[in-house]
Amino acid sequence: MNSKIKLLYLCSTILLMALVACNPDEPDPDTGDIRDKLVNTWKCTENSATYGTQNYYVEITKDNQSGIIVIDNFFNLGLGKSIKASVNGQTITINNQMVSGHLFNGTGTIASNFNSISWNYTFDEGNGPENVTATYTKM
Repeated sequence: MNSKIKLLYLCSTILLMALVACNPDEPDPDTGDIRDKLVNTWKCTENSATYGTQNYYVEITKDNQSGIIVIDNFFNLGLGKSIKASVNGQTITINNQMVSGHLFNGTGTIASNFNSISWNYTFDEGNGPENVTATYTKM
C-alpha cells in the first residue's frame, strides 16, 4: 500500500473510533417493575398513641415473589425483623402480618415522584388494634 492510502485508512479508523466513543450510552430499559423504584433506605417518621413519635430507618428490598416487597425494621422492631407487603400501582398493602408479637394491617400510598410513602396501618399487641400514621422519605 502506498503511504497516502495508509494515512487515509489510519485517519478513517481514528475518526470512526472517535464517533463511536462520543455516542451517549443507551439508557437502561425500564423493567416495568415499580418495586425497583422503592428499593432503598428510607427515613421513617411514625406516630402512634402507645409509642408517640418515632424516627428511624427502614430498608426496602424486592422479594423473589412478583409484586412483593420486604420492609426491614418495620415499626422499629429491629434489623432482621421485617414484613412483606404487596405493591399494586401506587398502593402498598400489608395483610395480617405477625412480627414479634405484633399483628399489622394497612396501606401505604407511594408519591408520584417515588420519594415518599404515606402510611396508615394498625398494630395489635393483643390489646386490640391501634392506629399508626407514618411517612417514609427516600434517603
